[in-house]
Amino acid sequence: MKPAVRNIFILLLISLTLAVIYWLVISYYDEKNRTDDAQVDGNIVPVLARTDGFVDSIFIKDDQFVEEGDILVQLDTTDLYLQLTQALTALNISNTKVKRAEVGIDVVEMEKEIAAQNIEAQNVSVNTSESNYKRNKVLQEKGVVSVQVYEKTEESFKNNQVALQNAYNRQVQVESQLVDAKTQLELAHQEIIAQTNQVAIIKQNIEYATIKAPVSGFVSKRKIQAGQMVRTGAQLYSIVQSNDLWVTANFKETQLAAFPEGQRVKIIADAYPDEVFYGIVESVGSATGSKFALLPPDNATGNYVKVIQRVPVRIRFEDAAKAQKMLRPGFSLMVSQ
Repeated sequence: MKPAVRNIFILLLISLTLAVIYWLVISYYDEKNRTDDAQVDGNIVPVLARTDGFVDSIFIKDDQFVEEGDILVQLDTTDLYLQLTQALTALNISNTKVKRAEVGIDVVEMEKEIAAQNIEAQNVSVNTSESNYKRNKVLQEKGVVSVQVYEKTEESFKNNQVALQNAYNRQVQVESQLVDAKTQLELAHQEIIAQTNQVAIIKQNIEYATIKAPVSGFVSKRKIQAGQMVRTGAQLYSIVQSNDLWVTANFKETQLAAFPEGQRVKIIADAYPDEVFYGIVESVGSATGSKFALLPPDNATGNYVKVIQRVPVRIRFEDAAKAQKMLRPGFSLMVSQ
């Protein structure tokens, strides 16, 4: 082999060796500082029924965008309005009971005053008749008045004593009636409170029968049909919030040093391999994914096999508008430096 040809061959061999070494180094570096265990995450908000009822109308289709407050479903409110009518009638009856109880208390208060006045009058009568009785008793013993006059004053005195006792009994009776009347008034007030609360609950349920979007986003997972009976707490839809997307990337624990908080990263979605997104590391998970598993591993028992753990890292998009337009929660991603 000629020296010139040999030198060219050696030069090519050295160049090829350097290229292979460079490729191996770059491949190792790229593999060490990237992960394909990543996906788009977002808030998926359930739309729940807050009252029972039959589905009357459905206004939204799957994958349709809705604004917060848009009407999604209307439940039938016929039964609710009947309940409202009954509750309002019961409330009116309770108000009538209150008025009657108040009138009853006024009447008993007047009777109580009359009873007190009667006691006062009977006391005067008893005192007067007692004085006459005692005087006539002395005079009768002296023969000044007749036995008939004495017996008449004695009878009058005893009758007045009985009348006074009856007056006291009446006062006790009236006071008992007053306590009963006030109790009835209190019960009527309690009925009004209960009926007022019932009316408020029914009105609230009528409002809940119009089911609105709790957030803005795309409707998905419709689980109802027109005419279907739904119960309180049943999930009707899910709404995927389109204005709040982020990346959850699960890096190996050996990669975390390359992805501290604030690190800028490159993001490529499997759905758009030619599009490049950029993001900023917001936070690093406080524990590895295995610690949140249903059955976390216990390395203190059995044979130990070391497994590199993965840690979830949250990444926000730099261009949020672009991400919200093109990406959806669940999209697979490649994240690298």
